[in-house]
Amino acid sequence: MRKIRSVLFVFIIVFGLSLAVVQPLDNFPQVQAATQPVTLTTTVLAYLTLDITAGGTVAFGNLTPGTPICYATGTVASVVTNAANGYTLGLSDATAAPNSSMAQGGVYIPKMTNGTIATPVVWGSNYGVGANLYAADTGKDTTQWGAGTTVCDALNKYAAVPQAATTAHTVTGFHSSANTSSWSFKIDVPNTQQTGAYSGTVTYTATAVLS
Repeated sequence: MRKIRSVLFVFIIVFGLSLAVVQPLDNFPQVQAATQPVTLTTTVLAYLTLDITAGGTVAFGNLTPGTPICYATGTVASVVTNAANGYTLGLSDATAAPNSSMAQGGVYIPKMTNGTIATPVVWGSNYGVGANLYAADTGKDTTQWGAGTTVCDALNKYAAVPQAATTAHTVTGFHSSANTSSWSFKIDVPNTQQTGAYSGTVTYTATAVLS
């Protein structure tokens, strides 16, 4: 009788454990989910670079008074900016009128004798140093700079380069890649200009438009 009772007792325990394992999960309390958003903010600041990718040196060569020279390689200004409203490009030569920056010692070649950034003119019988915008990826003003499309086009309009940076080209809107403008330079002198080697600089200034 003792052996039989022992066997029965073990059987009951095992059977009870088996019943506990197969209890349905629905009988247990559920954990409730909770969510809470996190707000992210930032302000992207302006970025701008300016590179002269061609025509960084304008070598007019030998100049015969009364015979103007248009330099046959354009000066290309390349601007990369993330500004939403585009940029402006200004020209200057840090030299007060009537002189251009091209000098030898204290002797100067004059700025272009007529034609300004606001009102460029076709070259005609001008003397001095003049600049022209002949092509642009965006926004060339043909009324201002003329209908020319090549570096020495007869339809190009030229302007004296001012002493202080003055906006000569405006690009509106956002541009995701480099935006270029192409410039030509022309020179002539009267027969009273002193002989010798002259040199000077013209500075381009790009400014992001932020509003």
